[in-house]
Amino acid sequence: MKESTNSIKKGNKNDRLSFKTPNLKPSKELLASLEEGEKIIQEVRKGKRQGYNNVNEMLKVILDD
Repeated sequence: MKESTNSIKKGNKNDRLSFKTPNLKPSKELLASLEEGEKIIQEVRKGKRQGYNNVNEMLKVILDD
């Protein structure tokens, strides 16, 4: 246990992790979701879709209907 704590402290001093993480390829589902999110952002910016800055704004619109 002490070794892993020392490894983390050492990594923090160097502003990096002291172990390697696998280079994972994103799934098709994740990529599709990210693309959908980007489309939604563009629609909000163009005024084609309602956007909210926080949950309170969203709830106010929902509850006022």
